[in-house]
Amino acid sequence: MEEEIKIVQNRIWITERCHMKAEKRSRFLELYFHIVLASFALATIGISVLNHSNVDAIKDSILSFASITTLCLSLLIFGFKFGETAAHHRSCYLALQKLRATKHEDHLALERAFIEVLGHYPNHTYGDYMRLAISNIWGSTQELESPPGKKVELGRWDRLVYAGGWLLARFSLLAFALMPPLMALYGTDALSVSSN
Repeated sequence: MEEEIKIVQNRIWITERCHMKAEKRSRFLELYFHIVLASFALATIGISVLNHSNVDAIKDSILSFASITTLCLSLLIFGFKFGETAAHHRSCYLALQKLRATKHEDHLALERAFIEVLGHYPNHTYGDYMRLAISNIWGSTQELESPPGKKVELGRWDRLVYAGGWLLARFSLLAFALMPPLMALYGTDALSVSSN
């Protein structure tokens, strides 16, 4: 009986930590998209006010792209509600911590309480689990060890796929964040190659 309770507590601990990673991810995305949205808005204003280009078609294309992107980012931020999702993940892992801290005599009752808590909150993603399991994408071995000492080992292929996705995501976020200043520089003739 004690062993079954430890198994359920181990699952609760891992789920709790995954929700912590999910909250961190949601908070980062909320901040990132707000900053990028503000950058696109400033780039649009800068191009409109400071433009000295002789080529109106280029200016109009850049302004149209920046305006459409600003609208899409606004809808994305509103639709995904990153801050609200982060708050739900936080509530979930706090409820799981409370559940894990209470004494249970029966593993089935603990399992039912665990499922009950999870029923009120959004799920974490597989990526959140991988962020928990892989602390360093460059490390040769990756092991997750829960409080009872149970090891979760990931294979080389899982680590490689995660590392590839991690690098692609970071590159995409960086490239998207660099677009507004580059558009503003090009749209205001600072980088324009069409100067006569």
